[in-house]
Amino acid sequence: MLNLIRMNLFRMVHTKGVIVVFILLMGFSVLSGSMSAYDSEEMAKEIEEQKTSVQQENPGLVVEENGEKIAEVGITIQTPVEEDGSLSDYIFIYCEELSSGVLLLFILIGAVLFFIGDEKCGFLKNIAGQTKHRYNIFFSKLIAVGIYTFVCMVCYMFVEYIVFNTLIEVDINFGMEHIPEALKVFALEYLIHMALISGLLLITELTKSTAASITIGILSVMGICGMFFSGIVHKIFHTNFNIAKYYLTTSMSNINIGMDWDIIKLALGVGITFFIIYNVANVYWFSHKDIV
Repeated sequence: MLNLIRMNLFRMVHTKGVIVVFILLMGFSVLSGSMSAYDSEEMAKEIEEQKTSVQQENPGLVVEENGEKIAEVGITIQTPVEEDGSLSDYIFIYCEELSSGVLLLFILIGAVLFFIGDEKCGFLKNIAGQTKHRYNIFFSKLIAVGIYTFVCMVCYMFVEYIVFNTLIEVDINFGMEHIPEALKVFALEYLIHMALISGLLLITELTKSTAASITIGILSVMGICGMFFSGIVHKIFHTNFNIAKYYLTTSMSNINIGMDWDIIKLALGVGITFFIIYNVANVYWFSHKDIV
């Protein structure tokens, strides 16, 4: 098993598609960090100018730091800038990006390209007859995809944080005091990401098409597949049951720092359930399919 994992990791780092996707993800992290740094400075200056203008026009008015008075003069506050014009801790920005699914779009493309690559290059055919249990091949590939997903999530965080502190005049705090909460977010998002990727790997195995699985993955992250499926269920069963509550993408978007226990339990339950179902199906199909 360890040899299979090592071989798959070797194959992963030598798969051109995976390398290209990883480079694109790192490039996107630089672009995202650059745009956020620029926007945060502009927004902070605008907030400060608005506060100064309000105080000059109304000398007796105290502009509160909680944003209530700022809201009255028409300022819309968005991350990474707080209501008082200060920068949010970076860990909040990163957790929100994990919840948005933007990293998942890149990760799933690389995972699908890697997963089906061994069949196109003949790697799978060469080792299929040398393993006692064929499902070990699948698990080794899944573990390699899990390592790839973890590396992408961590590298994105550090690259974007470095870009932030390189381009912005005032260094942004990482938010070390929020690490315990952030680790919960990271662990749940990692579980949800792996469950979604497992579903797409199943589609890849069934269809033998990277285009089909990547397209379905993108549409799922964008919420289009979920809306379509909910519409069908409501139309057929004439029910108002909110099935979207139990989507992986719904749990992914609800996970963030400060989430309550109900969100944690639901995300954990949904993530584990789908991860098990998808991979049981993956193991069954992989163990019984013909390898040519």
